[in-house]
Amino acid sequence: MADEPGAARTRRPSSGPRKAPIVDNFVLMFYNKDGSAPAYSSADCAGSLSSEASFREKVRDYLERIKELRREITDKYHAKKLTEDKMQALLFELRVQSRFSALNVKKRQAVKVHLQRKLLLCEKIYLLTIRLQKLYIELAELVDSRASHCVQLHRTARRCASALYEHRRRMAAT
Repeated sequence: MADEPGAARTRRPSSGPRKAPIVDNFVLMFYNKDGSAPAYSSADCAGSLSSEASFREKVRDYLERIKELRREITDKYHAKKLTEDKMQALLFELRVQSRFSALNVKKRQAVKVHLQRKLLLCEKIYLLTIRLQKLYIELAELVDSRASHCVQLHRTARRCASALYEHRRRMAAT
């Protein structure tokens, strides 16, 4: 192994203790190996599953609404770009006509209409963007509350496992 090129670079030093595993197996130490299901007095399995299903449904609804708003904002941006292009063409035409002093009232009116349409599209885009931001905030709050709920469940499970470990240790000592 020492005569292979690059062997010294790939070898890891074996000094120091091994690191702890990433997975938390503390609760699994008290796994019931006899196969009988424990009887819990206050646990409602169907309720927790339905809350999980409702949470997933809420997240799916938020993501669908976000996708729809993004699509609508994109459509508004395209309409705004088309309006700007038309307005630029009309303004160029007006500049050319003003050089030859052949101003057309209808062309001015068309430019005014396009400017108003562009302003309206900008306002709609702004309102849709605000709605999108609110949806992102609501989704973040929903996920945050769910994460804190999961952390609380894990904390409770750890306390129960610690109490069970202590109880078994006392029972073994007596």
